[in-house]
Amino acid sequence: MLEVREGYRLWAPSYAEETVASKLDDLLVADLTPPMTGLRLLDAGCGTGRRLQDCAAASATGVDLSPDMLDAGLGSDFDDGRIRTMVGDVRDLPLPDRSFDLVWCRLVIGHLPAIDRAYAELARVADKGATVIVTDFHPDAVAAGHKRTFRNGDQVHELEHHVYEPHAHIAAARAAGLSLMAQRDAKIGPQVEEMFASTNRMALYQEAAGLPLVLGFAFRKDN
Repeated sequence: MLEVREGYRLWAPSYAEETVASKLDDLLVADLTPPMTGLRLLDAGCGTGRRLQDCAAASATGVDLSPDMLDAGLGSDFDDGRIRTMVGDVRDLPLPDRSFDLVWCRLVIGHLPAIDRAYAELARVADKGATVIVTDFHPDAVAAGHKRTFRNGDQVHELEHHVYEPHAHIAAARAAGLSLMAQRDAKIGPQVEEMFASTNRMALYQEAAGLPLVLGFAFRKDN
């Protein structure tokens, strides 16, 4: 099992290739996210920054722990006036208090050995009334034997991952001053069937169909 920073260093050159988890995450976040026009967006754990480029937010900031991931996309110190990226840890964001109307933290939390500090930071940088969207690899998927993996050449690597049940997310968010607005699951189903078919994995699709792969929450910063 690879430590997160080393894992994403290795994954960076091929990370742009969509996975089943990233596709389901995109669909889930689109369902949970309010209209973005005029909002200040933070993507905490933004990877290559690909999600920032096509969003309708008035401004978009991406922070990621891995400079290799950022450099595989927009760059680790990119700023064009509307979009900017920077290296940073979701548990210690290099950003001022109350800076954002919308905060994403997508498929990141499960890489952390504890989540309270991350939720505290997401809440700190969210302005009053902001929406905070958090997604994670679903505990049911882990229980079914699925792992956080990626392919590097002929090798398949497993990334460090810690399992958090929904109640743990909700409790950490509440302690940070965030209230739950919605909770959703994204299940393996028709939206990703072609991804299995194109890689000759239909037997796996039939076995996994209906399994929740991504867990998502929408929280509100009340004060």
